[in-house]
Parts: sequence; structure tokens; C-alpha cells
Amino acid sequence: MKALIVAASLALLAPGAALAQPRAPAPAGGKLEVQLASKLLDFIDYKNAVRRGMEGSTLPAELLAVRPDWSPMFKSAMTDELDHDMPVLESMLGAGLRKTFTDDEMKAGMQIVSDKGLKAIYLAAQNGAPEPAVEVAKATEDLLATPAGQSFATKLQTINTVLDPVQIEVMATVMPGVMRRFGEKAEAAEVQKRAAAGYAAAR
Repeated sequence: MKALIVAASLALLAPGAALAQPRAPAPAGGKLEVQLASKLLDFIDYKNAVRRGMEGSTLPAELLAVRPDWSPMFKSAMTDELDHDMPVLESMLGAGLRKTFTDDEMKAGMQIVSDKGLKAIYLAAQNGAPEPAVEVAKATEDLLATPAGQSFATKLQTINTVLDPVQIEVMATVMPGVMRRFGEKAEAAEVQKRAAAGYAAAR
């Protein structure tokens, strides 16, 4: 979850951008910072980023050599736990966003990071892929030209100061559930293997 820089938004902030001043509509229901956290985590494809970050340091290679089915089990457990814990993670991130963004900036930000074209451009840049042939909505461009939109995009460039401290809390929140879910899946598979081999049942 590094280098959260929306390249497209920087281009839209260039001198001569539209001077229209539309106001971002206020979102309905829930804390504003938690709603922005939810949108932002979707924008950066957070679940896949976490999975990629954990895959290299999960289970010993020697063990996976004899239990190759454990790797997909672990990934499945991680996916299940991330889905389960997302409200907690959004709340954690929201607390940091509340300290960084004003209400007007968060309202603008929710609309900006909801733009599918901008998300596609961002993800391509993060993955080192060519920029996709997509368009950023005119409404997003106009919003990025407002003071709140400009301020949101500027602060977004240093959002890692908010995200990095949350990472440790995220891992502490997620890992116990991941290990429990993985243990249940792996244990069930091992029971079947032992039964098929005719071994005695565990006490």
C-alpha cells in the first residue's frame, strides 16, 4: 500500500483547469471518514494489495512442497477474514482520515475516488501497466478544479503518513482470524488424508 499518488489528478490540477465550482453532495448515512475510507480502500484495491504483501511470507516453502494445497487454503482464509474485518479496517483508516482531511475535502474525495476511469489509471500505474484507454468523468474533472478537490488531491499524495501507521494495526486485527480460518481448513484436509491412509484418529 505504498506510493498512493493519483497521477491523473495531478494532470487535472494543472493551471488552466476548469474554474467551475460544483459542490460535492453530502453522503447519506454513516460517518463521513468511514465512508471515505471504504471508497479509498476500493480505489487502491486494498484487499489484493494485502494478499500480495502477505504471500511472500506466509508458509514455509518446505511445508508447501509437501502440502501444495495449503497455499490456496491460506489465500482463501485471508480473503474470508478481510471480508469479515473490513468494517474494522475502514473504521481504523477513517480515524486517520479524520485527522487529515476536512469535511469538504472528504466529500470531494468520495466523489473523486469513485471515478472508475481514475481508478483504472491509478491501478495501471501501480502495476506498471500501460495507461488504459479510459476517460475521467467531466464531473470529476470539475470537482478536482474546486478548492476542496485540489486540497484533497494534494493531501492524497502524502496519504502514506496516514496509511503506514494503520498497517500494523491492520495486521494485528487480521492475522488471528486468518490463522484460525486456515487452521480449520488445513485440519479438515489433514483429517481426511489420515483417514484415507488408515492412520489412527487424533485424540
